[in-house]
Amino acid sequence: MTQAAPLFKISTTDLAPSSRKYAIRDYLEEMMRVEVAPLVTDAFIHYSANLRVVPGAAWGEAYTSAGTTRRSTTLLSDGQDDLMLITAQMPITVQPRTGPEFVVPPGDTVLSSQGREILMAFQGTGYAYCLRVSRRGVSQMVPRLSSAPVMNLPRQTPLLSLLWNYTRLLAPEPLAGENAQLMAGRQLQEMVALLVGGTPELMDANASGTLAAARLKIARADIEAHLDDANLSLEAVAARQKVSPRYLQRLFAREGQSFSSVLRRARLDRARAMLENPHNAGRSILSIALECGFAEASAMNRAFRQHYGAKPSELRWRP
Repeated sequence: MTQAAPLFKISTTDLAPSSRKYAIRDYLEEMMRVEVAPLVTDAFIHYSANLRVVPGAAWGEAYTSAGTTRRSTTLLSDGQDDLMLITAQMPITVQPRTGPEFVVPPGDTVLSSQGREILMAFQGTGYAYCLRVSRRGVSQMVPRLSSAPVMNLPRQTPLLSLLWNYTRLLAPEPLAGENAQLMAGRQLQEMVALLVGGTPELMDANASGTLAAARLKIARADIEAHLDDANLSLEAVAARQKVSPRYLQRLFAREGQSFSSVLRRARLDRARAMLENPHNAGRSILSIALECGFAEASAMNRAFRQHYGAKPSELRWRP
């Protein structure tokens, strides 16, 4: 049986206050190679996180109280120089050992190297999202990349929202098997390379590769999230993804599909799953049809007969 990519979880909710500091310290030193401390001396640290790890990359979401993380001289001796990208709901004050201090506003992203001594202060409580990728993997695509970069990436930076949306979609996936894990790590490295130093050649090479795969995955997730909209259109999905409808249609065409066929299949899959769920046994066919974006029950009935060769009522759960 293929193994899912490791998922590391931690939460201070069930820990005694006296042990929180040590539990979080050990977790962050092991997983992110940073030291942690509360922003206010002797304050309790509240922290919970999920971190997915594959070869060459790790990413996840954390909920944290105000605190600091430090990549110290002691930790630098481990020789790691991975690139870290962090975006948060609260301002982050960044204090490199060399160079000016700066503040990363909520929604922007700080990029730094684990090969640099640096302190980051999270000025409040909220969610933060982190991505760590191999600098070696990125530098092979961006040879001029600084050995220890540190910078603020405004939220409007091209490809930044695509990168974060893609990591959020990958987070719940098991990524079972070595090939899936290697591909995920490589895709994230390529996206970071394009973000920090994408040359025209690199952009061209990825136009039908990593970027296309990421945009297609996000477009499918957008469709799933808006199935209850009976008027969902290619134009609406493309506008939310900040691409042209023609470009999005080409992505679907590469897989031998169209927007309408993808939308139709998504509606059918959602409707059948709802019909087979015992919790929906008391719901009418019409209410399920409307929730899945069919204009009326008869429209869903026709679609079911065409695709499954059966009426919705014949496929629903029965005790």
